[in-house]
Amino acid sequence: MNKINIPHKLRILNSNEEVANELLKIIHENNFSKVVLITTKTPNYLITNELEVFLFDKVQKLKTFQVINASVSYANALPITDFDLVIGVGGGKVIDSAKYAAHINKIPVISIPTTISNDGICSPVAVLKEKENKYKSLGATIPIALLVPLHLIEKSDEESIISGIGDLLSNLSAAEDCRLALTENNEKIDDYAVILAEQAARNIFSEIKNYILQGKSKEKFLKENLKEIINSLILSGIAMEIAKSSRPASGAEHLISHAMDELYGPLRQHGLQVAFGMYLVSFLRSELGYIKENDFEEVRAVLRFTGLPTTMSSFGLSKEKLIEIIQHAPKTRPERFTILNKMNMDRDYLSEVIDKLFGVKVTVYT
Repeated sequence: MNKINIPHKLRILNSNEEVANELLKIIHENNFSKVVLITTKTPNYLITNELEVFLFDKVQKLKTFQVINASVSYANALPITDFDLVIGVGGGKVIDSAKYAAHINKIPVISIPTTISNDGICSPVAVLKEKENKYKSLGATIPIALLVPLHLIEKSDEESIISGIGDLLSNLSAAEDCRLALTENNEKIDDYAVILAEQAARNIFSEIKNYILQGKSKEKFLKENLKEIINSLILSGIAMEIAKSSRPASGAEHLISHAMDELYGPLRQHGLQVAFGMYLVSFLRSELGYIKENDFEEVRAVLRFTGLPTTMSSFGLSKEKLIEIIQHAPKTRPERFTILNKMNMDRDYLSEVIDKLFGVKVTVYT
């Protein structure tokens, strides 16, 4: 039976002072004495400077590193072997760098996210650059604690929050692929992990549908549901730890995003790309009869209400480029069976599908 590591503290906090005090409690409870902060320039004035001052005379050793390049080589080069705790403070790339650096040095890590653009805030996966600037998903240390400064998340740019919602909602697509892989490829799937990841997304998906039906605004939804979005992203990360794989939260929609990255470089934030991938593959599932047409219409309505991209122009893509992305997508994770394995990858067929999805004006749900 696999050992499951789950954060023993998950705190949503409302001030820098609350974060510092919770952090000190964890340090004392675990007898940590040599602490390294991994951050970037941006969060320094938001919280890192205060944490440095607060911890300065309370630990034996304290060092701060700023992530210049979120890459495997950068994480490998960090001189942190003499530390007993890593604290990641910042956005997704910073948290991923901290988790991976902690992993290769066998040191516990605490996550303090200042944005919630993806479910990496609490997951055993890090996405970092390798050679030729290509991004790769790597095994990493899941945080022993997650301290979320809600007051900073509320002030972060709206697109980052929407990106986090996109990454979360894409679990619904990933769950479909998990079931497909089980029934058609006899792939071993951790049922509980899939249920947890899917339900985390379903909670937010259903709430968005309620706001649509009640005629409420996106702004009202974001304001009233931020804590629930954060909690759901955390559950998504824990689902991956249970599965010991990103599988419960990564299906064909993620392969589309990986193909974007490999062929044309990251075009937009990860969560926006996988949401677009979800939109595309949900339509393909509908066309192939794996889901009802109404299910796809609901996906379209939810994504559009939230402000997630559903057009090629959102990414500066031509039809030819999108065809290349779809054809390349299964090659990014050839071992991962998804709806793309059931598709006709002929260029003419894909051209017809793309015309059908993007070539006709559709009703916008409000």
